[in-house]
Amino acid sequence: MDILVVASTVPAHADDAVPRFVLDEALALAAADPDVTVRILAPHTPSSRSRPWPQEEGADGRVTQDRFAYAPRRFETLTARGIMPAIRDRRAMALVVPLLVLGERRALRHALRAQRPDVVHAHWFTPQAIVAAGVCGRAGVPFGFTTHAADVAVLRRLGSLGRRIVQRVTGRAAFVTAVSRQTAERLLGFYRADLRGSVRGRIRIAPMGVNIPAVSSVAGDPHTVAVVARLVEKKGIHVLLDAWPAVRAAVPDARLVIGGDGPMRSQLERAAAPLAGVEFRGYVTGDAKAALEAEAGIVAAPSVVAADGDVDGLPVAVLEGLARGAFVVASDASGAQDLLAASPAGAVVRSGDSTALASALIDAMRRGATELAESARPARELADSVSWDVLAPRTLERLRAVAGLPA
Repeated sequence: MDILVVASTVPAHADDAVPRFVLDEALALAAADPDVTVRILAPHTPSSRSRPWPQEEGADGRVTQDRFAYAPRRFETLTARGIMPAIRDRRAMALVVPLLVLGERRALRHALRAQRPDVVHAHWFTPQAIVAAGVCGRAGVPFGFTTHAADVAVLRRLGSLGRRIVQRVTGRAAFVTAVSRQTAERLLGFYRADLRGSVRGRIRIAPMGVNIPAVSSVAGDPHTVAVVARLVEKKGIHVLLDAWPAVRAAVPDARLVIGGDGPMRSQLERAAAPLAGVEFRGYVTGDAKAALEAEAGIVAAPSVVAADGDVDGLPVAVLEGLARGAFVVASDASGAQDLLAASPAGAVVRSGDSTALASALIDAMRRGATELAESARPARELADSVSWDVLAPRTLERLRAVAGLPA
């Protein structure tokens, strides 16, 4: 099976400060079946311009990545770390969006002619699924999409036109995946109540997966909290900083280690300056990221709904924390609430409630050795259930069915 993946945010190299879950999924799909090839089509970014394309992402060449131009080079920054963050940082970047759509449409048409894939998988509704719906329909190639976070909700700004776009694209898609139930509900919000049941039945809830280490690691210091995230409003780190004085008052040796970069970094560092036990590590990847995560026995995901409606899907950092047996404290806007429901592996608090967040962190830090052990096992079991080893074969089975290929 030959799969073409269309995405807007994919790392161009190992040190690229871009979430890598699209690339990880492609590698997992190829690892699950030696007869599968995956080509990733993504727009150029400043960090991709110095490299030859296409490039091989797997040792055997069955996963490749290609890049397309869509604007003058100085404006090809729209997707470097996500479209919505780029527009929030600089509103004039919204004018580049039509150029991205046209460039992606042109690149996808060319890829379909040159490759003739069995199926196209679009990551993010806007603009990938919208573009794929038109191009794949004319080419006679089945397509489906995965919706992440607020990539559909942004179309609410278009009113009735936005509703028609969502309904038309979803109706044409051969499959629909959402990374969490709250993400699925955002899509369903574009339908009348009497139609949502039939649409809900088409949506498969499947988080982006996690790579489980071959050797089980031990969760870190139970008084250390880790956050690995882009420093933007929806991550809710400002709420965590509001909660931190109460945490330190109850647990004097509590530490908060924050890995990540983004437009709110200076603001957050100023807010944290008078607080004890808070450390910013900046952007981390590879061994540096693993070392940071290994320090902490608790992972925090205090996500909120941003002022512009942006929201988390399901942070991969949560899954990575569970994989090493860490306790997760997440908000009910993180996308992790369904995963953690009724599980001793974590706690869910109301989004934006710094008092409830502080209380949950304090309770987590005060656990004894027995409680630590009792939460580590179900945490790893949860991670196992959403590992790429489990999710990739399921995804391939669905893609084969869509493409009309034998299982």
